[in-house]
Amino acid sequence: MQEISYPEQIDPRLHIYPSQEADRLKSRLLEHHETGILGAIGRELFLRMDTAGLVPIFVLRGGLALRDAYAEAAGFGPTGVIVPWRARHTEEPTVRYASLPVVPGARYALVDTLVASGRTITACLHALRVRVPGARVDVVAPFLATAGRERIIADAADTHLHCVWHAEDVDGDGRMVGPGFDVGDLVLGWNGRHLVWSGERGEHA
Repeated sequence: MQEISYPEQIDPRLHIYPSQEADRLKSRLLEHHETGILGAIGRELFLRMDTAGLVPIFVLRGGLALRDAYAEAAGFGPTGVIVPWRARHTEEPTVRYASLPVVPGARYALVDTLVASGRTITACLHALRVRVPGARVDVVAPFLATAGRERIIADAADTHLHCVWHAEDVDGDGRMVGPGFDVGDLVLGWNGRHLVWSGERGEHA
């Protein structure tokens, strides 16, 4: 994974917030795999960025790890959730459920722990464009892979991206290289078998 956070001028919509403390926490996360460390990393990001007037939409499952950290850093306010779905990692995601507070003049942000290939976030952005046309929707994720960054910048002309690390790598399947664990499983406290389904059909993973 990207060893340290650093600034780089790539696109005016890409906002990088380097942090030595976040770098230290990242090293601990890779060693200990603790959900609380993810929250602490998120807090480092939220404290550095402008959250005024921002309505966070937490992307399940990974975004759940950042909800409490966001409230601590930015205060309590309207929030939403969005649930993308795919039966297999190689499939294109679709959005199966969302709850979005309708706040006049709000700037929304999809909040997740990481963006790898960018396919999940792009699917969420498309769903929100249909339902809240004209609203600005940003992306906030501490870990941002180059592939996901480039996909979102090319696809979403008005979207700004906020991250700590902006140059993570992905493998051939679009998974982020390096963590050694599934973030969603970490958030839910179980790295064994899950029963996962959408609608009436159950999927075993």
